[in-house]
Amino acid sequence: MSQASVRNVGVAANLQKERVRPLLDDLVAALAADGFQIGLDEDLAGEAASLSPATRGLPEPCHAIVAVGGDGTILKIARRYVDREVPIVGVKGGRLGFLSEASPARVVSLLRENRFATQRRMRVRGDVRAAGVPVGASFSALNDVVIHSTGYSRMVRLHVEVGGKLLREFSADGLIVATPTGSTAYSLSAGGPVVEPTLDAILLTPLNPHTMSIRPLVLDATETVSVRVLSAPSGVMATVDGQEGIDLDASHTIEIKRDPRVTNLLVADDYDFFALLREKL
Repeated sequence: MSQASVRNVGVAANLQKERVRPLLDDLVAALAADGFQIGLDEDLAGEAASLSPATRGLPEPCHAIVAVGGDGTILKIARRYVDREVPIVGVKGGRLGFLSEASPARVVSLLRENRFATQRRMRVRGDVRAAGVPVGASFSALNDVVIHSTGYSRMVRLHVEVGGKLLREFSADGLIVATPTGSTAYSLSAGGPVVEPTLDAILLTPLNPHTMSIRPLVLDATETVSVRVLSAPSGVMATVDGQEGIDLDASHTIEIKRDPRVTNLLVADDYDFFALLREKL
């Protein structure tokens, strides 16, 4: 797909990873050498003096955000700026990841030469309800929402409906509700299917269910998934993209459906998902 030129770039990073700092320095230096205007995400505001000529805050307008660290950094930045829908590209600072490009030099080269495409990635949003009334704020995920036990190794019992129709009541360690982007994350480890990430769909992957009659499912993206906690002897919570936790109890139902907002990822114009699968799996 045809792209407008990128000149104003936001930069984000996870400096808790040792190898990220030199990658961040290389990225800012390469962007500056090519004349990009560089603005720093709020987590890097204290680093502005050492990352000159970058300035605090994302530039306006911001054409793209480069996230240095790994898939977790991209998930965090995607959630932070979800309402702006600024395209995000990752510099790999982790080990196993499906969302990040390779090096700072490659990312800067792609931006400079306009050799990238934008992939629209579906998100899901959820609400926690008690007696039909929303409790707390809505949440949004690019990868997954996991409903799981929080204490000792005890199962939870769940009542799951799809589109208002009963799917199953079952006992398990939990349930993963994933997007196609999240199909190569926790869901894959739990035996869920790999789904091409640009599709629109909702995946249900049970975690160690105590029955053979509930298997991973791929649902139409227009469906609404309702999960009611029937019992949870050790406590239960919903974890959003592995980064946000919401405590639940037996009075709660969590409703998850397609988020009208999306995350736009910048990928190389020669992006090959199947090559990634061969490399990573």
